[in-house]
Amino acid sequence: MRSIQLLIIALVAFLACCSATPAPPQVSLSFLPVQRRSLRTDTTLDSEDNNEDSGERSVWKHVKVRWWLETEKSDDFVRKALKLNGLDDTAMKAHKNYKYYAYFAKKAEDYLFNKWLRNHVPTFEAWKSLNLGKITKADQLKEIANTKNFISYSRFVKQYDDNVVSTLNAGYNPPVVAVARGASEAEITARTMIMASARRDDDVAKVLLGLTKPGYPRRVLDGNALTQHDEYKYYQLFKEAKTS
Repeated sequence: MRSIQLLIIALVAFLACCSATPAPPQVSLSFLPVQRRSLRTDTTLDSEDNNEDSGERSVWKHVKVRWWLETEKSDDFVRKALKLNGLDDTAMKAHKNYKYYAYFAKKAEDYLFNKWLRNHVPTFEAWKSLNLGKITKADQLKEIANTKNFISYSRFVKQYDDNVVSTLNAGYNPPVVAVARGASEAEITARTMIMASARRDDDVAKVLLGLTKPGYPRRVLDGNALTQHDEYKYYQLFKEAKTS
């Protein structure tokens, strides 16, 4: 369990990292003095034309990406439209159109998560929708810790938890279903570790784990009512991971 905890916490920390691609070096050319003036003029005009054409193409592609988002085009459709279909990850990331696909993929996921939050979709439903349903035991989490789908799940859990915190701070009741019926050990464990890595307040963690008085989702349990609850073991895991 300890190795799984450390692996998930490391993964969540990794989500905050990003990389940047350095700009290609500029190449300078020297010519005879009698040629320098006219050649620079021609080169400048050609460069301006090329930059203008490139800018127009870039704007047009961004417009198309926004249209694909609004019309909910599939990932496969967008890859094909951007001539990225059939490429492996390395080749795709080196393609000139990859930045448009990356923008589409990120925004499409944001759109989906916002829709889930508006409809109060439990995190276990998100887990299954992201094709993680076959992972049911906590010791299987190491198999998916570095996968794209698990990283997406982690992002959704953070947004879901942030939404619950905002709801509580506004004085309203959070979603009634904190832990979906039938949620797997793997999903609740992963969710608990993500909550711990985010340093959630103890009472907030109780709300998120459904450790509340029946019919009163803002009243957290304590004493025997807490320790005898089915999900208490996950609260213990949260406390242990949060202080480690």
